[in-house]
Amino acid sequence: MKKMYDIAAIGTMAYDMILGTVDETVFSRDTTLLKEVGVSPGGAAVIQSVTAARLGCRAAAVGKLCTDTFSDYVIEVLKKAEVDISNIKRSDSDTMSLTFALVKENGDRHFLGRAGSHNQTLCLEDFNLDIVRQAAIVSYGSFFFLKALDAGGVSIILKTAKEAGAATVADCASDSFNQGPEIVYRNLEFLDYFMPSYVEAEYLTKEKEPSRMAKVFLKKGCRNVIIKLGGEGCYVTDGRRGKVLPPVSHIKVSDTTGAGDSFVGGFMAGLTKQMDIWEAARYANAVAGVSVTGMGGLTALKDESQVLELLNGS
Repeated sequence: MKKMYDIAAIGTMAYDMILGTVDETVFSRDTTLLKEVGVSPGGAAVIQSVTAARLGCRAAAVGKLCTDTFSDYVIEVLKKAEVDISNIKRSDSDTMSLTFALVKENGDRHFLGRAGSHNQTLCLEDFNLDIVRQAAIVSYGSFFFLKALDAGGVSIILKTAKEAGAATVADCASDSFNQGPEIVYRNLEFLDYFMPSYVEAEYLTKEKEPSRMAKVFLKKGCRNVIIKLGGEGCYVTDGRRGKVLPPVSHIKVSDTTGAGDSFVGGFMAGLTKQMDIWEAARYANAVAGVSVTGMGGLTALKDESQVLELLNGS
């Protein structure tokens, strides 16, 4: 049965301000003149859904926003990308997540932010579970940053998606609220693809090698593991074989903000195009490669032609 959506991205939503460029001496001066300043929607649900939509997918974003101008801007970007927003709740009692990304000359960034309550209070009662039954792929982004859902709702979401025949994907964030690895481990049996960064995987497993990290996740029940390695590409395993796929080359990095979420959105888009895990991961590397050439997570990528150009040149 054909689903209404290719991808339903459930998770964090934010408003990002990108400040470039800075270095460690910024606090030694009274004033620092910036080369670039940009604004961009942020958060896993937003970046993943918009990325997928720009790559030709029928995408829905599921989450919670506020009733302020920051949230209005996020909604307008989603609408322009033709992402379904019917499952986004607007709250007038929560605070909005605001992030300032301090970008270095090499594109690395450090975040300063307010963890708005809207992401932390997002719960099952905020949306209709039918959305996960109507999607071919369901993404949860991200463990550790959605406290109310992490407490139990995420298991229902992923189990419902699996029962409806959807492929399930999840990534991770830093454990800012000290919830502990069990938040992730108890849900791995419901996941077809788990996609943490190297730093997040190291925290969860206490291992140093991506292959050993992945084995921990596979033993907990996850079917496939992709560990994002930043500028080194990604480690991919389907439980039978594993290898590092290098990033696309000849990229001028402007800002790495949102690259991980762009990778996940690209990977899911690859799956909808009938790619296998290896092809989808290579495709996702190229999507992330495009994303880091602009300021903010959604500035650079316009359509799939940019991704194909990178792939054809690699």
